[in-house]
Amino acid sequence: MRKVLVALTVAAAFSAPAVAGVWESNCAGCHNGALAPSADALKSKLKTKQKFIEAAKNSPNPMMMGVKSNPQLIKQAADEIFK
Repeated sequence: MRKVLVALTVAAAFSAPAVAGVWESNCAGCHNGALAPSADALKSKLKTKQKFIEAAKNSPNPMMMGVKSNPQLIKQAADEIFK
């Protein structure tokens, strides 16, 4: 019985799902440096969270339309980049 409990505990510890951040799950696919500026490029260009948020909201790129309608998503991405 003890072996079973230890095995279940170990299995549960290693099966915890990895959680990707907002940037990784929503932005990094395009912002890879080839299609759109990478996170590092945006951080060096925009300097602050507020400038990043403003740039995302005012982007003329049609690929940003879904993001522009979700200001909370933009703020979370900014928090991840400017930690």
